[in-house]
Amino acid sequence: MRDPAFNGSIEVVRGHLSDDRAAQLLEFWSTNTALGEAAARQRLDEVVCVLLGGAGEIVGVNSAYPDSVGLIGGRRFWIYRSFLLPVAANAGPRMISAAFAALEEDFDPVGDGPIGLCILIGDRADMTRRPDAEWSDPRTLYAGYLADGRQVRIAYFADAKIYRGSWEAALAGHVPDPDPQLEEGYRIDPFGEQDAVSEQSVIDLWAREGVVSPHEAKRRASEVLLVATEAGGEPVGVSSAYLQRNQQLRMDLWHYRAFVADAHRKSNVAQVLARTGRDHLQHRFVTGRDVRAPGILYEVENEGLKRHSNGALWPRLDFIFIGENPRGDHVRVHYFPGALAPEPPR
Repeated sequence: MRDPAFNGSIEVVRGHLSDDRAAQLLEFWSTNTALGEAAARQRLDEVVCVLLGGAGEIVGVNSAYPDSVGLIGGRRFWIYRSFLLPVAANAGPRMISAAFAALEEDFDPVGDGPIGLCILIGDRADMTRRPDAEWSDPRTLYAGYLADGRQVRIAYFADAKIYRGSWEAALAGHVPDPDPQLEEGYRIDPFGEQDAVSEQSVIDLWAREGVVSPHEAKRRASEVLLVATEAGGEPVGVSSAYLQRNQQLRMDLWHYRAFVADAHRKSNVAQVLARTGRDHLQHRFVTGRDVRAPGILYEVENEGLKRHSNGALWPRLDFIFIGENPRGDHVRVHYFPGALAPEPPR
């Protein structure tokens, strides 16, 4: 694999590190005072890729070891480490990509091994050099900071599952429609751009369904984003969004809710409300109309939804698992294009 950032190449050695290459790595670490001898010998078994200069000399190396990450709900990841000489610093993203691909080859979606790659960034300059909340190749998301100030980035393997119950239960769920369409007779509109459904009609819907108290219904009415109606024009579902700071991500994000009346829950209204709300808020952000929050957060309480929609990535909505809140709800995030991670703590 040739790296365009400098005159060198990446050699994947995981599982077949030769004695000669091992000796060269020990000398590389020793010469550059990167590791003591005992630590270096122990790390040989964890090496994934070696970065070679134009003359075949070692100019960098990465490794990975399995461990649970408390910030991400205790899920197990390959913890990524790398050491690159300054001449090869620009090869960092390519080394991450090569390591991810090598580790994903051995991933078993129904096994109990690590479900992705976790990158812990301790250098402030490295954080500010790539500030985007989401990186590509592999798709890597900002997921917060550890107590020691290191930034956490995670990349999931394809088909990674995050439900902690039995695999049989987790895999038994139905697969949602990846592109749900509203059935005939329904429509969804931005609440503020229509006048057929009043605020009181929404409050009455919540009251009939016993969703929230009258006081909370009146308060929440100001947060309504979309309204779904049936053929007769009566509201059958609503979605609402409110701004709130997420302590893990240290960001203000839209917290999104969708509700559909009981008689209409076999329809696709809930799925389309979720997708349409995501697109509506994202459009406001990328056009500059409303840039108060660079993404949307879901907190999933329902145990059935946790089991049956247990992929690390929800493909139909593009929400990704980043951990659990104190109540044990699954927390998922969708970043808008152009979203930036918050600056590292000082």
